[in-house]
Amino acid sequence: MSSSISSSAQLAGALGQTDLYASATQSLLARHPGLKTIDAQLSRDTARLSSIGRMALALDAFRARANGVAGENLGTAIKVDGKAASAQLSGSGAAAGTHTIEVQQLAQGQRLVARALPDKDKAIGTGAPTLIRIETGSGKEASSVTLRIEQGNNTLDGIAKAMREAGLDAKLVEDGKGFALNLSGKPGAANGMRVTVEGDGALGALLSYGSGAAGGMSQQAAAQDARAVVDGKAVTSSTNTLDKGIAGVSLSLSAIGKSEVKLARDPAAVAGNVKQLVEAFNTLGASLDGLKTGDATQDSLPARVRLEIGRVLDAADPKVLADIGITRKDGKLVLDTKKLEAAIAADPNRVTDLVGKPGAGLAAQFAQSATRQLTQGGILADQASAVQDHVDKLSAQKAQVTDIVQRQAVLLAQQYSLGGTGGSSLFGLSGNKPLSLFDFMA
Repeated sequence: MSSSISSSAQLAGALGQTDLYASATQSLLARHPGLKTIDAQLSRDTARLSSIGRMALALDAFRARANGVAGENLGTAIKVDGKAASAQLSGSGAAAGTHTIEVQQLAQGQRLVARALPDKDKAIGTGAPTLIRIETGSGKEASSVTLRIEQGNNTLDGIAKAMREAGLDAKLVEDGKGFALNLSGKPGAANGMRVTVEGDGALGALLSYGSGAAGGMSQQAAAQDARAVVDGKAVTSSTNTLDKGIAGVSLSLSAIGKSEVKLARDPAAVAGNVKQLVEAFNTLGASLDGLKTGDATQDSLPARVRLEIGRVLDAADPKVLADIGITRKDGKLVLDTKKLEAAIAADPNRVTDLVGKPGAGLAAQFAQSATRQLTQGGILADQASAVQDHVDKLSAQKAQVTDIVQRQAVLLAQQYSLGGTGGSSLFGLSGNKPLSLFDFMA
């Protein structure tokens, strides 16, 4: 596809119509009704993929927490000294012992800032249809989002809103000079951003960023990985979570400096770990509720995820759970700490089996349910695959339409030149030069 587009540009150059070709291409692309529809669908699907991604992260965090208190981990205590990191059990293999962590660098996302404007609600440029493309990363990990900005949303506030609706982290920051658009990318050194603008020059001058872009946004913070030394071994991560530094333990890095993590078998830790499992369940529910948009179709997915996790509790005897202090209310788990501690004192093995039994306890079943949804054939995995397939089809359609427009631009530029010599009646004005090429693209 790219070769045909390149050929169109080369043909226009050979005919001495490069400027006309560029102007015609830009205008035709911006005004094409089919492209407008495709861009709207791509924006919608990109937002859906972003929402599915956030659901997957929330579900994976819950799975890790459930795995962390399953089996013998239910009776494992974890203590952290120092402010550089916090830690929680995340799976099997956590052995008693002491571990040292030295955080040398925290992961962060790139942050781009546009120059400040005095009015966030004032229209920018002419309002001509404009496409803004934000690309992140490279290779197999690359992703992109395309926004359509036109009259009605060509303000700082409108652009920031369009970016957020597409799943981007965009906000307006007010300072002494006015309002500035801030765009933050995903953490990790590989997640640098590029912003290209096709259409209104005023928007291009404000928002463009990347190789060859003149003016536009400036970088306020570079994308970088986290770097730490765990038990003498260097470890890096694109986020501030380290899952492989200590077996069965997830580290959350929070500051440059040192921390010490101590793991010990302690029957008294059972109550605390049960409490953390309950909190993790409720946190997942709150995260899923926070992803609701008001769109019935889109909101059905977090509801289905929550329903599947809830099936674990549906299969359990509510009286048995209540005996150890766990009840359900309004979709949440409620823990009676005193009742739990009394149950542990009366029969610790019963509580351990009910919650932490390998493969069959409440924690293990929660983890298994989350895993099923995240793997092929599961709710989230299949939905993500379906939406991505649709994005790929739309992208292919967009490439085809763009190719056709490129070819049309060459013909239009050529006919305009012929019309200027009086040698063409293409425009119905034989012998009269048109006022402007764009008179025939309106």
